[in-house]
Amino acid sequence: MSKLIAFLLPIGLFFSACAPSNEPDLTSEFTLEKGFQIEAVAAEPLLNSVVEIEFDEQGRIWTVEMTGYMRDIDGSGEDIPDGKISILEDSNGDGQMDKKTVFLDKLVLPRAIELVNEGLLYAEPPNLWWVSIENNQPGERVLVDSLYSIGGNIEHAPNGLLYNIDNWIYSAKSDRRYQYRDGKWQIEASASKGQWGITNDDQGRLFYNDNSNPIYGDFVQPNQVNANPYFASKKLERHNLSPSRRFYPIHATLINRGYGEGQYDEEGKVKEFTSACSPLIYRGDQFRADFYNQAFVCGPEANLVKRFKLEEEKGIIQAKPTSEGSEFLVSNDETFRPVNLNNGPDGALYVVDMRRAIIQHRAFMTSYLKELIIERGMDTLPLLGRIYRVTESSNQVTQLPDFSKLSTADWVPLLQSKNAWQRINAQKKLVFANDKNVVQAIRTIATNEENPLGQIAALWTLEGMNELSPNFLKSISSKDASVFSQVMLLAKTLLTEKNEAQLLPIFVKAAASTTHAHQLHLAHSLVKVNSPKKGELINNLVANYAEDPLIADALVNSLAGQEKAVLQKMNTDQQESFLAESLAATLSNQAKDDRKELVMSSHDRTDNRTRGFLLYNTYCGTCHGMDGKGIENLAPPLYQSEYVDGPPERLILVMLNGLQGPITVHGEKYEAAAVMPGIKNNPDITDEKILNILAYLKNGFTSQPIWFRMDKEVVSNLRAQTADREEMFTEEELMAWPLEEKSED
Repeated sequence: MSKLIAFLLPIGLFFSACAPSNEPDLTSEFTLEKGFQIEAVAAEPLLNSVVEIEFDEQGRIWTVEMTGYMRDIDGSGEDIPDGKISILEDSNGDGQMDKKTVFLDKLVLPRAIELVNEGLLYAEPPNLWWVSIENNQPGERVLVDSLYSIGGNIEHAPNGLLYNIDNWIYSAKSDRRYQYRDGKWQIEASASKGQWGITNDDQGRLFYNDNSNPIYGDFVQPNQVNANPYFASKKLERHNLSPSRRFYPIHATLINRGYGEGQYDEEGKVKEFTSACSPLIYRGDQFRADFYNQAFVCGPEANLVKRFKLEEEKGIIQAKPTSEGSEFLVSNDETFRPVNLNNGPDGALYVVDMRRAIIQHRAFMTSYLKELIIERGMDTLPLLGRIYRVTESSNQVTQLPDFSKLSTADWVPLLQSKNAWQRINAQKKLVFANDKNVVQAIRTIATNEENPLGQIAALWTLEGMNELSPNFLKSISSKDASVFSQVMLLAKTLLTEKNEAQLLPIFVKAAASTTHAHQLHLAHSLVKVNSPKKGELINNLVANYAEDPLIADALVNSLAGQEKAVLQKMNTDQQESFLAESLAATLSNQAKDDRKELVMSSHDRTDNRTRGFLLYNTYCGTCHGMDGKGIENLAPPLYQSEYVDGPPERLILVMLNGLQGPITVHGEKYEAAAVMPGIKNNPDITDEKILNILAYLKNGFTSQPIWFRMDKEVVSNLRAQTADREEMFTEEELMAWPLEEKSED
């Protein structure tokens, strides 16, 4: 019998059933919101450093194990190819994963997967690959994108791979999207979203976050408001849905910049998100109905998962915390590191636990955090990995069929499922099977007004199969306003010069609607309309919605080239409106040729501290130690030394010209067997690289970490001043050098 914590009493009071000894003991670790329970479905030794999962049609769990991430306190061995993508399965039907099949191994820092088109899409920087699945083994491999993840720190690199209802695949922290269509992979530019983790709602709107802010969201589907090259919407995308960052751990934990004022409460507990990741819009059917479409966010730095209620009014979504003083799920074990959340095929919520003490990357780790980790012995704890299932106590977990045994026709009814995992997987299955024999059955679901979610899934499935005709789309009606919103998005997607007459009635119908969402979608969809009717539709929007921030921004998308004319026609009352403000900003950008269109980056996005970390490991760590604490008879310590804590110019001079003779650090004299050579004559070590090394040292090797910034001219000037110097500095000469003391703030 699996370990199960049944939270049937108020928070904090619980009891558990018995469990086999090889399962994690959850009895005293977790506290959940009243009425919910948690069980481990997979754990070590099956897993190590798991960061993402995906369910397949057989109910098996595909896992990504990023074992190279911070395997020790110094972040060594990141380039060792020991990452894995594996398949976990429950061989005896007891609810526990007990069998592991390694599908791909010898990977370097893999971070994302998506099962699609009878194969697996997976990210191993810098590449995005698709590989066919043949008897649980990899078959043909196709390079989808060689520029998926170009440089960058792993904490800020693309991840996620989310199949959206628009049949495009999106990633967090990425400026591109992917689609397999007409026999080949397509790549398009898309606005970059968040940091780690990405999710969506039933409307195909994307949600994400950064490490400090738990949840951002878009108010429209992606790539809908990017047609005007001189305008970037500030109202419709990347909206911070929850200005409050407050959360409530049950014990004190360590954070990277905990030395800052106000980081902890009076009990020493972290007060606000500093490592928020992997939001999830819950769209399962195992929790009670009012939980559907609520948001859950991981807080690994505080060992918890927070719940938000999403509320929408006139297109604006807000995320409101559902409790004060407590959280949905919280652990008292500091190695509980929730890094991903998933909707399961059974309707439950699945939590991916990286299960380790160290989650801060070495390039960003401050000396403050490093010392506390070592002091507590957390650097000696093993690297584990777990997957948990959270269910509502009063509801049975549905026994699911083996979806892999379903025929194409059997998948069609699942487009109407209350469970979003089943809907989106039915959509994927039908799109890639492209079986024309089921088209009529899908059309029947698209016209069923009793199931709006089924209508939406069916319509986008037809679009993915190239079986959505303008006339059929025009015939769709529904009791639910969201369905017509999707009809408009699809009309915009299908619109061409040849079929405009057929699709125009959809936009005319929208103009007569009093539903805010319909006016919003009309505003940005008119960009593709060429009919004389367009002018009338635009005039109506200007007259009625110039003061609406969302519709105003959407309308500018359709006014490319017409901004000045529309602005001049606006009456006096409208001159101070949101629309006027956006039009003026667009005209200003035009005058400066400041273009805002989406582009796919192809440059290395590595930040200065990460570059410095890599450079230090290459040029400095061999002598000074990876931890900066020196190596006996070879080089003195740098860690919290007078040289690193002191003026940066002094370190620059040492790097450029070298240092010889006895050196005093922490009051102790070091007589090194070797001298430190200067690097000013090494053409590979540029001024910028020297500043990158300094940025890393000033963050991770000082007693008071700082955000280090310095102009490259400082380095070039010191390089010029010592250009003719052939000998290395002695400590006495270096201390006598006329340095101007500068603030490091």
